[in-house]
Amino acid sequence: MKIEAWLIFSILSLVLWGISGFFMKVATFKLDPRVAFIFQSTGVIIVALLILFSISTILKNSLTHDLRSYIIAGLVAGLTGGLGTFFLLKAYEKGNLATVTVLTALYPVISVLLGIFILKEKLTITQTIAIIFSLIAIVLFSI
Repeated sequence: MKIEAWLIFSILSLVLWGISGFFMKVATFKLDPRVAFIFQSTGVIIVALLILFSISTILKNSLTHDLRSYIIAGLVAGLTGGLGTFFLLKAYEKGNLATVTVLTALYPVISVLLGIFILKEKLTITQTIAIIFSLIAIVLFSI
């Protein structure tokens, strides 16, 4: 049985984001969320620089083609992700790790809804039921 690359990358992302969330909560024990955000962002910058150095040729080609709107999409993703991370740190400072993590981990519902309404993607009945259960989970974790 061949495991698809997307599944491996998804699992790696899941595990790394889980570890990241834990350490973000730990950081807010003694650091102001703004300070914790600076250190968390520094870690992201280090990863970004490593990737930048590994793909410099690909990056040059991207800038010479008509990819402006896609580059802007990448920047918007970074800006909204950065702001989301900052507010996550604020939530960790004030809230319970379990509740904050589960609630904010449901962000894919927003991505899926945007995909449906803007990209005209379709959901299966099973995926629709999963989203409904996710929304129920938000309510249950909030209680």
